[in-house]
Amino acid sequence: MGLTMGVDTYVTIEESDVYIAEHYLSTDEQRKAWEAAGDDKEIALRRACAALDSLTFRGVKFAFPQPLAFPRYFGENYAMIDGVLYAPEVDRYPELREVPQAIKAAQIEEALEMVSPTVATENKDIRNNPVQSYSIGHLSETFETASVGSLQSVLASVRAQALIRPYTGGGYEVR
Repeated sequence: MGLTMGVDTYVTIEESDVYIAEHYLSTDEQRKAWEAAGDDKEIALRRACAALDSLTFRGVKFAFPQPLAFPRYFGENYAMIDGVLYAPEVDRYPELREVPQAIKAAQIEEALEMVSPTVATENKDIRNNPVQSYSIGHLSETFETASVGSLQSVLASVRAQALIRPYTGGGYEVR
């Protein structure tokens, strides 16, 4: 079917391949799994993008309707006219209309985690599980439950969570 930039993905398969080759050793099990994934790369990237877009982000989309959450505007001085964002900084800095590299990297990291799950995925499953603690003899373990819609409940990749954290949450001005 193919990925459609700006509709169901922030990155191409080729960009993902380059990123993984630059950030993972050739002997890394996750890199090997990615290289062997074939058509599953597309599915993983699409799912990772959907997971990212299910989060709540600071700022506003540049246009309505805009299929994906990014690019976003984080400034305060803007107007939304007929579904299009107007802000003084945007004309001077056109790169503001681009998807941040951290968002692209987060999508790739999450897709990689889907193709080759690590302990982080197991921890995500435990955090989202109704069992909060268990005991075996004298040993016991208690899990911190992730709140619905939180980074930990949506994203399995710890790296993706770290990359996307600056764009989520934050305080809100009360007037």
